[in-house]
Amino acid sequence: MMPNRTKIIFLVIPLVIVFVAVGFISLYSSNYLSVSDLKRFNEPVKVSVMGNITKGSVRLMGDSITFLLTDGVSTVKVFYPGVIQLDNSTSFAQVTVEGTYYPDLNAINATNILYKCPSKQQIEEYNQSLSG
Repeated sequence: MMPNRTKIIFLVIPLVIVFVAVGFISLYSSNYLSVSDLKRFNEPVKVSVMGNITKGSVRLMGDSITFLLTDGVSTVKVFYPGVIQLDNSTSFAQVTVEGTYYPDLNAINATNILYKCPSKQQIEEYNQSLSG
């Protein structure tokens, strides 16, 4: 028969391993990242990043578009091989960019861009911040 101390160790070790594994999985498998979260990657990786389009950064280049995406702290350049309607005059256009992040370029080669229109309240708050 095993001593109580050994039984406890055999129970605690698997629990610690499970706890660490769940924490690691939840940290690296969240659905959406912020732009600042991209700093933790050293190799190209597929990502889904939420952020705001930086005012005045949208550029149409032939059949593709580029813009800067920010979370208010960090910024990343986005390349998208297609043309979509993006608001270049304000900085409250929130989008989700899906694609491959290249840390050495601090850029995302986007395969999909999802965006939502700002609410009337968000527009009013933004306009008030400009005038006040």
